[in-house]
Amino acid sequence: MKVLSALFLIAAASAEVPPGPGMQAKGGAPGRFIGDPMAIEAGKESYGLVCSGCHGVTGEGGRGPNLVTAPGVQKASDQELFGVIKDGIPGSDMPPSPLDEERIWQLAAFVRSLSAPAISQNVPGDRDAGRMLFYGDAGCTNCHMIRGEGGYLGPDLSNLGLTLSLGRIREGLLDPNNRFAKGFDPVVVTLTDGTRIEGVAKNYSNYALQILDRAGRLHFLASDDAAAIEFLVDSWMPADYPHTLSGDEIQNMLAFLSRLSLSSDATPREGAPQ
Repeated sequence: MKVLSALFLIAAASAEVPPGPGMQAKGGAPGRFIGDPMAIEAGKESYGLVCSGCHGVTGEGGRGPNLVTAPGVQKASDQELFGVIKDGIPGSDMPPSPLDEERIWQLAAFVRSLSAPAISQNVPGDRDAGRMLFYGDAGCTNCHMIRGEGGYLGPDLSNLGLTLSLGRIREGLLDPNNRFAKGFDPVVVTLTDGTRIEGVAKNYSNYALQILDRAGRLHFLASDDAAAIEFLVDSWMPADYPHTLSGDEIQNMLAFLSRLSLSSDATPREGAPQ
């Protein structure tokens, strides 16, 4: 009875989600929905009502799998994704969807957008203002490089828009300590002669350590060369942007970062190396 009641509640909640403008065809071709901003926004609303309880508010997973990183989600065709949402997975906790086919396609469009490259997303904001902030007051080039200009302690961002989803870019900007990119574990090493080296560990084992420092110098060290090795909990990147940047500034940064691509017209600020 509890399960039946829950299904009725879900169905009733989903009925409150208005269909997206221009989305009248039932079971229409994926091209009408996948990548369409209106469909994604409508699907996001349905997702919050029907799916977030198991898959997390941002698709990060819970009782259900992570929809951002799960290989099965990323490799599934649009039609397969639609089918799984519509019919559920027999023998699992994934039930058939109570939504009509149009809303299922909208939901599929939103789920697909969670892992789609940021450059394929319609990201609002002032890209030029974001570029100026990146190269100016935010100090991003102290650690990050774009097309040969910038620092060494963070990943190269030249192709960021093609390699990461918008959600991952937002997380990296606002919560840099949540995860470190491979080869960028922050570390401080004190050598036996007292020299202090701050950088990121490119490779390390019980016997040796390779560190890239702030100046771009690569240090090859044997464990015997170090008097102390400290792997830091916090990234070299500031973690206070949610407090020091306004909402508009954050959105402008996302607009700029999401367009970065070696195969697009996204370029560094005027005068930067091309």
